[in-house]
Amino acid sequence: MTQAPAMDRRDVLKLGGAAALALLVPDAVTVAARASSPTPPTIIVADPRYRESLVFAASLKQQGANVVTLASDRAGTWFGAIAPQLPRGLHRLAGLTLESDLFILERLAESSGAWTCYSGQHDWRCHKAVGHTLSGTVDLDPIAAALVNAKEEWVGALGEALLAAKYGRREELRLQLECALPSGQGPRSFVSWLMRWAV
Repeated sequence: MTQAPAMDRRDVLKLGGAAALALLVPDAVTVAARASSPTPPTIIVADPRYRESLVFAASLKQQGANVVTLASDRAGTWFGAIAPQLPRGLHRLAGLTLESDLFILERLAESSGAWTCYSGQHDWRCHKAVGHTLSGTVDLDPIAAALVNAKEEWVGALGEALLAAKYGRREELRLQLECALPSGQGPRSFVSWLMRWAV
């Protein structure tokens, strides 16, 4: 029987350091990836029933956001696709949905510490144009400019502007404007929204 070679103190320290490094590396890589990411982790909720919601989600997916399809069971969407992302550093949740969907998602998100920092009503039920009512603690001017300048393509422009919105206002701002009538066969009223978690 051969004996194992003797280990001195340096060998033990090297082996211990390598083991500790192996345990820490996956977390260090994750932290470094988050730090180098140009946008905080974001999930976009898309309602597959409406073209506008899908266009909104696609405009944000191009900027690196993850898209989650809104199921008929809203709680199932929350607990199955969104809540599991919270421990991984989810910072923002956004969508262009019906107002009732936002209400349900807000109730589900409250217990996780989320708050709605922006909402926009987009209504063309009784108008020849779209009435946009924007409110929130984000900078609304770039969002309004995107809505006005994009005309019929306002949905995609809204998504891009919302993801780039600057945060940090203490007071909630409110802005109303009218734009050209959009094309689309969905309901004639949507709400765009953005929820955040403390970083």
